[in-house]
Formats: sequence, structure tokens, C-alpha cells
Amino acid sequence: MIRKDNTKANRRRIFFLFFLFITVFGLIVYRLVNIQYVFADKYKVEADYQHTGDYIIKSKRGKILDRSGIELASSLVEKTITANPKLIKDEDYIVEVMAELLRIDEAIIKEKLSDKERGFVYIARKVDTYIADIINSYAFEGINIEDECKRFYPQNELASPLIGFTGIDNIGLSGMELGYEELLRGIDGKYSAEKDVFGKIIEANEESYTAPISGSDIVLTIDSGLQYFTEKKLMEAAEQFQASKAICIVMNPQTGEVYSMAQYPTFDLNNYSDYSQEIFNNLAISFTYEPGSTFKIVNISSAIDGGFVGPEQLFHLAPTIKVGDRIIKETHRTYGIDYTVGDIIKYSSNIGAVTVALAMGNENYYNNIIKYGFGNTTGINIPGEEKGIVSDYKTWPASTIGALAIGQSISVTPIQLLRAASVIANGGYLINPFVVKEIHQNNGNIEKIIPDEGIKIISSMAADSVKDMMLQVVEDGTGKRAGVDGVLVCGKTGTAQKANKNGIGYSEGRVITSFLGFAPYDNPKVACVVIIDEPQGNEEEIWGGTVAAPIFSEIVEFALKKVN
Repeated sequence: MIRKDNTKANRRRIFFLFFLFITVFGLIVYRLVNIQYVFADKYKVEADYQHTGDYIIKSKRGKILDRSGIELASSLVEKTITANPKLIKDEDYIVEVMAELLRIDEAIIKEKLSDKERGFVYIARKVDTYIADIINSYAFEGINIEDECKRFYPQNELASPLIGFTGIDNIGLSGMELGYEELLRGIDGKYSAEKDVFGKIIEANEESYTAPISGSDIVLTIDSGLQYFTEKKLMEAAEQFQASKAICIVMNPQTGEVYSMAQYPTFDLNNYSDYSQEIFNNLAISFTYEPGSTFKIVNISSAIDGGFVGPEQLFHLAPTIKVGDRIIKETHRTYGIDYTVGDIIKYSSNIGAVTVALAMGNENYYNNIIKYGFGNTTGINIPGEEKGIVSDYKTWPASTIGALAIGQSISVTPIQLLRAASVIANGGYLINPFVVKEIHQNNGNIEKIIPDEGIKIISSMAADSVKDMMLQVVEDGTGKRAGVDGVLVCGKTGTAQKANKNGIGYSEGRVITSFLGFAPYDNPKVACVVIIDEPQGNEEEIWGGTVAAPIFSEIVEFALKKVN
């Protein structure tokens, strides 16, 4: 009986082991089928990831240069520290060493290495080569060091709103860096390589390597010397008059080539993150304001061109005039006087400007404002350009034409206003301002930017007539302080009250002073606008002719020496 029972037990064990073997074998076969056939593609991808890798080789960003080849933006090769948390050993020691060398809190590095499912994390970017070499000498498993370009601005604050800056990934975020991103960026390369069991790259053949293509260099029309001088003068003026901001553009009125585009306050491009975002705006193209009396050149030139008034026509002007429900006054005159059209510009007569505008009528005046390019961008190709505001004449209340005649109820940018002055300087052509002189492509080709011829918008007679009037403004009118020794200068003053912050009426204590003009008279080579926002001081002394005109004089004198 005992032997019989043992035999049955042994049989049961054999059958159990047999079925267990069959089950395990079946599971193995099932697993192999899944790996080899059902999920083959998935596991192949994972295997390729573990044993091979495609590494992006960043292209070198193109330079930004001034018109003489002085570097305004360039790229430095620095190092980036990355890690594969899956391969990290002796984590505490690595964290301690890296934290000390990189001056990063240990907790931050530890958190990056904590997720062992991740195969890649950034530890630090744009690291000095010396520090990276020290880290490399430790030969930590799972820690990699790669080359990466860092944007560098050799001139620091010079032309910073115009040039703009890049982010941590070397992608343009503002200014020319953003506007010409595609050209400056270049094309990244690629390196396909195998990795060993520790994740280290095994050297591959040349066929697996695609070289990066560097970005094109951009040569600006800006002159660094003039730009520096202009920024210095704006800073001095803003500090002297405790102004909130100051703006200046210097341009060739014949071609639209911008020599200087400056503002105050400004910022250091190499440390842009230390500044408020508001300061990044390029005020030359984005600051919108009511231009005041500088806008009278648009009014008068349009009226002469349309035959509504003659250059020598005489008007008897009262000290006040009513337009719609608004009474407009002269600034300094309380008596009637006889003025020619030239005198209206020379002495900046409000009543005279309104009288001329009324002679044109709403529709004609509006069409001429649009013809001068107001209410639209100039096409200067810098990100952030504003159009300004010009309301349709069909919606104007009766008083609007009077307000427009003296540079109110309209919003313009400095670049729009300077382009309008250039129409007078060049004989009647509306030109397109530009800031890029050449593009040096990575294949060695140089693309030179050819200025547009411009569009003839007023007659040469009308332009020359107003040019003569603007000469008298500086020779014997409101802009005497804009004069330059030995040079005939044409200009127009502007002192505009700022609208109240609630949008109703104008403030007595807040003004924008400006001066707009060009030189020399017989062959204008330089056009310039200077704007000082909210200068402080005695109200009897804060005018365009006293605040902005002297700065205009110094800048134009310097500019004529630079561009001749």
C-alpha cells in the first residue's frame, strides 16, 4: 500500500512539473513572439534610443555690425552641462561638486537628477569654458558637456532697443534679433552616433555628420560713433530737464538710410533681465504722441501743393479763432497781425495754421495726411512699429480740422514725422526708412540693400517753398537755437500739451517739446528729430525752441562731420 501511494504521488509531481514546464515554456514563447513580432517596432525604437542617438549641433548665430563693421552683436562659444539621470552613480558626491563649481543650490541639482525615468536634463547652460573643463576632468558617468553659443553684445547699451536680444536658446526676442531671426539663426547640424553601455558616444564615420551652417551677418546703416554721441546728448538733456524720456532719429532724407536711432532711458543688452520689460520698446517706432506745431509743415505744404494758398499769400490773423465748439488761441499774441504763409511757419502761428487748414477743407486735408504716410507703418522692418492714429474725416466733429492744423487729435511716431520732414528736404518724395545696409550670407555673397526711389507726393515747388520757410525758422524765427555755425539749417519747433490721463482735455503742466529739421539747406544730407517728453522747469522756458533745438544743433553738427 505504501509503495502504491508513493507511485501516485510521484506521478502527480511529474504531471505538475510537466504542466509547469509547458506553462513556463508557453509564456516564454508568448513573450518572444511579442518582442520579436507584436511589439517589435516599439522595442526597436527603445533599443535605438539606448544604443544610438542624434545630437543637434547648434549653428553659430550671425553677427550684427554697424555700417563700418564694428560688432554690435556676436556669438561666444560656451559650454552646457547636461545629465542622464538613469546613468548617475554616487549622486550625492556629484551634486556637491557641481553645486560648488556652478554656484547652484544643491537642492536644485538634486531635483533635476531625481527622476530616473528621464534620459536627459539640463544642469546649467552658457557655462564658462574654464569651469566646464574642471567638471569634465571628474569624468562623471551620466554627465555630458556640450558646446553652445552665447550671444554677446560688445557695446553693451549702445542702440539696445534697436538691436534687441536673444533668449537662453539663442532665439531672437526683440529688435533686429527678432526681425531678422531667420537670417541670423542659420541651420543646425546633426551628428548620429552609437553609445556604449554607459551612454558615452562612440566615434562614428563622416557620413553620420551633417555640419551646421552659420547664420548671415547683418550690417546696419547705423554709425556707432554718431549713435553714442546721440545717446549721450539725450541722457544729458533728460537729466537736465528731469524728462521722462528722450528720443532722437538721424536719417538721410534722400534715401531713408537711418544713421542713428537713440533713446533715453536705455538698457544693457548683456544683462537685459535686470530691467523692466517696458524699457525694451524702441520708442523711435513705437512711441505715439500728438506732434504739436511740427505737424504744421504737413498742413502748409499740402495747402500750397493743392493750390489752396500761395507761398507769399497774406492773411490778417486775429489772436483767436473759433472752429466748431472750440476756441483756439495764439500762444504769445493777443492782437491782430498780418502774416504771410511763410510767417505762419516762421513764427509758428496757430491761427495761421488753422486758417490754412480751413481753406483746404476736411476731405482734402485728410487725404494729404494719409498721403504723407500717417496712420500706417513706414515699413522700416523693425518689430514693434506702431501705425499711429488718424481718424476718418467722415467722423470728424466740426472742431477736429482746427485741432489737426496745430498737431492735435492725431497720433504719430517719431519715424513717421521725420519721414514727413524728408519729403520737404528731398523735393517732394515719400521715402521708406531702412536700417539694414548689407546682408553677408554664409556662402560669401553680399546682398546690398538698394534704397527705394520713393513716391512723389507733392510738387518740388511746394516742397521748396516750405523748405525756405523752415530756413527762416532757424535764421530768424522760433528755432534760432538749432543753428549750426557755417551751415544753413532748416527746422520747425514743436511744443505740444499732453492729453490728460483720463482722456479729457489737455494738461497745462505736461508737454512734449520737439525739434524737426534737416541740413544743409542747398543739399540736405541729414534729417533729424529730437523729442523730449515732459521736461520740467519754468513754463516760460520749456519750449521746443529752448529744450529740443539746442540738442538738435549739436547732433546735426556732429552728424554732418560723420556722413560727409
